[in-house]
Amino acid sequence: MITKNMTLAEVVRDYPQTIPYLNELHLDYCCGGHEAIAKLVKEKNLDEAKLLEKLNAIASRPAQNSQSSEDIEAFEKLSILEMIESLESTHHVTERKMMGEVEVGLNRMLLAHYANHGKEITWLHHQFALLKADLEEHFAKEERFTFPHMTSHMTPSAEDVAYVKELEDEHTTAGDIIKAIEEETHHFTLPADACNTYKYTFQVMEQLFKDIFIHIFKENSVLFPEYYELGA
Repeated sequence: MITKNMTLAEVVRDYPQTIPYLNELHLDYCCGGHEAIAKLVKEKNLDEAKLLEKLNAIASRPAQNSQSSEDIEAFEKLSILEMIESLESTHHVTERKMMGEVEVGLNRMLLAHYANHGKEITWLHHQFALLKADLEEHFAKEERFTFPHMTSHMTPSAEDVAYVKELEDEHTTAGDIIKAIEEETHHFTLPADACNTYKYTFQVMEQLFKDIFIHIFKENSVLFPEYYELGA
């Protein structure tokens, strides 16, 4: 049963079928998912009883054709080494591809819509460039240093844990940029004169952000805690 003392990260870990509903409410279950629901509802001005009722109703039903919930359930059953391999072969590959598509789309939007939406698109182009650079550097750090270090230090020391904690801080930075973009675009609301490129770019960006949230959740709430426990 989901209670007000649980965090959204705990909710998603135990009931991944709740992800689509949390996405509808624009609630962060990865980077900012470690506060109790009781505190969260006050910050977001939500009805605690209604939120818990809805979450428990969803949790009581088995996931139905939810790719994200099936993905997380399968991920939780993997070994640490398998988790790392899975992250690199799925999210890292997919997100690099989508970031490239969004980058191309934003450049085309700048040229096609600068007269009417120059200020908004320029801001978005700049923020996305920061996010893309951060994530590309983050992926390289994971693939070439932190993940190999984890696999060769399976009884982690305090120093080993500190290396991994750096990744959590970087996740928070990326999450903050994503939330700023979502808020500024009114959660990808299109202007009346949006062209097909505008529509497609927003669509891919929204898919990218959802994938990043699941990616971060897997690391922050599944992989890293399991790794930390090896040194306890």
